[in-house]
Amino acid sequence: LVFKVFKNWLADAGLLIPIVIAVIFAVHPIHTEVVANIKSRDEIMSLFFVLLALNTWHQFMKDNQFKWLVYSILSYLLALLSKETAITMFPIFGMLAYWVYNNNVQASVKKGLGFVIPVIILFMIRMALFQGQDAPEISVMDNPIVAADGFGQRLATSLVILWRYFSLLFFPYPLSSDYSYTVIPLASFSDLEVILSLVIHGLLLAYAVYMTKRRSFLSLCIWAYFMAISLFSQIPVVIGTMFGERLVYLASFWWTGGLVVALAKEFNNSPRIGQSKSTIAFGVVVGSIFAIMTFLRNGAWSDNLTLFTTDVITYPNSVRLNNGAAETTLATADLPENASKKSEIYAKSEAYCQQILKVKPVPTAYLTLGNIRLKQGKYEEAIQYYDQVNDLQNMVNANKALTYREWGREAGEKEQNIEKSQKLLQQSLQLNDKDAQTWFLMGVSYGIIGQHPVAAEKFAKAYTIQPSPEYAKNAAMAYQNAGNAVKAAEFQKLAGK
Repeated sequence: LVFKVFKNWLADAGLLIPIVIAVIFAVHPIHTEVVANIKSRDEIMSLFFVLLALNTWHQFMKDNQFKWLVYSILSYLLALLSKETAITMFPIFGMLAYWVYNNNVQASVKKGLGFVIPVIILFMIRMALFQGQDAPEISVMDNPIVAADGFGQRLATSLVILWRYFSLLFFPYPLSSDYSYTVIPLASFSDLEVILSLVIHGLLLAYAVYMTKRRSFLSLCIWAYFMAISLFSQIPVVIGTMFGERLVYLASFWWTGGLVVALAKEFNNSPRIGQSKSTIAFGVVVGSIFAIMTFLRNGAWSDNLTLFTTDVITYPNSVRLNNGAAETTLATADLPENASKKSEIYAKSEAYCQQILKVKPVPTAYLTLGNIRLKQGKYEEAIQYYDQVNDLQNMVNANKALTYREWGREAGEKEQNIEKSQKLLQQSLQLNDKDAQTWFLMGVSYGIIGQHPVAAEKFAKAYTIQPSPEYAKNAAMAYQNAGNAVKAAEFQKLAGK
């Protein structure tokens, strides 16, 4: 579709330029996240339907058949329903009528008005679904720009964001799955990146304005790029995330087209003016480099462990990357092949957590540290870390319950301290009374001290939560020792199932 759309627009340029555009777009490394991350299916589907709308719009402009206009509007509606940020593209249809199909301004505006219909439908759906609901609060961890000191700092940081998008399109290295706290720091107008962004984007804007009357295709691409990237610049509105490679997917379509056309034409009127060899060379060289970079970057997305531990090297102060690396590294300690490497794995995971605490202490770091201590059998330290978690309470309670359970098991089995064991197990049940193993251990502790009726009740409770032959067998034995033959027979029968 990328090839087809540009072939429609650049009919006088032959096939070479559309082919190069399609190749560069297809292999661009910044698209790795869109393809590899299932979350980004919305980006792919939205661009697909935008391209479909552009293609059917071309048919309408060429044949003037009403059915193609309907198909184009419906395709654009599907693009909006895939991801509503496609709203930035509704003016492009009228703009194409002016730039590509040589309509006058008035006629172009009239022809493009039909695409307001899908926008209205989108807003109606949003009102029906979210009417009366407050917009979710944006966390500083997701988008640090919410902590900007006034509009000036926010604008300066937004210009840095625009510069990062622009520069990664030209030089897509290094890439990362996360750009939240503190990958992109808040900026001021004295920062070099802010100045570069102002100069580059100012020049692009000036060129687009100057060349609009001449219907320069490059100026159209610049305007469309600005429209596509605008929502993600944080300038018109602050969104839920600060920066993301997936967010530049639509804008990269216009960037690629503008870049190849600019190089092929070298700002001459005809794309054919002796540029075939240089255009082919550009496509082959850049396409090959980008393809290799994409192949290598794609390997980082093979699994979460590889992704987080790779990207945290690039941005060691990212709280999210360190958190992901800590959690995924810790999970590998439970693999059978890593039985002899547990201590080393715990140390690596803890190092990521300690890095988080240096940057910004967050609950997930304490939670993971508590999990590490739990796995190490250092139960008292685990509880201390869990107690420092000020949210994620359900998860914390579940982990604290598990810690008290294993601590109680150790007190009973290794220390032979039944009183301590029962106290710890009771603390576990206060946090989670749905854990069958804890009730079972309570039953064992009462059985050891000869309180068989109580032990039988605990075993029966464990069986109620999680019916298993082991729990039924222990309940039967406890009831037998307590002199309750009827209950003993009942659970003996359950144990045989």
